[in-house]
Amino acid sequence: MNILYLKEEELGIPLHRSDARYSHITRVLKKKEGDSLAIGCSNGSLGSARIERLDKNSILLKYQAESEAPTLYQVNILMGFPRPIQAGRILKDLTSLGVERIWFTLSELGEKSYAESTFFRTRDFESHLIEGAMQAGNPRLPQVECFWSLSRACDAIDAAQRGEVSIESDRPLGAPNLSGLSGQNPTPLRASRFVFHPGDNLPRLTDFSALSAPLWLAIGSERGWTNSEMEVLRSRGFAACSLGQRILKTETAAIAAASIVLAKFGLL
Repeated sequence: MNILYLKEEELGIPLHRSDARYSHITRVLKKKEGDSLAIGCSNGSLGSARIERLDKNSILLKYQAESEAPTLYQVNILMGFPRPIQAGRILKDLTSLGVERIWFTLSELGEKSYAESTFFRTRDFESHLIEGAMQAGNPRLPQVECFWSLSRACDAIDAAQRGEVSIESDRPLGAPNLSGLSGQNPTPLRASRFVFHPGDNLPRLTDFSALSAPLWLAIGSERGWTNSEMEVLRSRGFAACSLGQRILKTETAAIAAASIVLAKFGLL
C-alpha cells in the first residue's frame, strides 16, 4: 500500500492491535512512536499522521491534512454480477485505476445466486475498494450500486447524467477534462456509452477516436449479454463494440476497457 486509509470518523481514535493497519504499521513499515506515515482520509484529503502513542494494545495517530486528493475520472462501469471472489478483484483494480462508478446489474444469463450473495446483499466489499485506493495513493472511492434489472440500471444511468443521482466524487478545479478526443479519421466514430460483445462485424473500442464524458462501459457477466439485452442497451445510447477477437473474462474485459479509454485521454 502507498497510503494508509483512515475514515473521517476514525480520526483521533486509537487503532486496536486486531486492526490490520496496526500490524502493517508495526511489522511491515516498522514504524515507532514519533514516526510519521502517509495517510489518505475518506473526506478526500491527503496528508500525514504522527504516531502519538504506540503500545502492545493500540496505536494512536495524529492526522494532518495537507492537500485534496485528485478527483476520480469520469469513467463508469456497468457489468453483470460476477462471482463474489472475482468481484473483489474487479473492485480493487478498478478503484486503483480511478473510475468514478462501478454498477452491477442482474442479467438474463447471469447467476442470480451471485447477486443474492452476502458479498453484494450486505455490501461486504468496502475492504476491496479501500485496498485499491491505498494502492493508488488516492483515498477517493468509486460509487458501487447493484440493480435487479438492466432496464433499472439504464434508468439510473440516465438519471445520473441529468444530475438526479448524488455521487460520492465531486469535481473541484483541477479535475481531468474528458471532453472529445479527435484522431486522424476525418469522420471519427463518436460515443459516450459502449457495450462490449464478441463479433467480427463490430468496431473495436480502439476504432472510436472521439469520446465524450462521462463515459459508460457495459460489460456482460460470464455468459455475456443476450440479443434482447443488446437491443435494450443500443436503445439507451450504447454503441456496440468489441475488445478484439479473443473472448475475455469479465474481470479482464473490465480492466482492458477502462485502461483503453483512460489511455486515450492521456491518463495512463
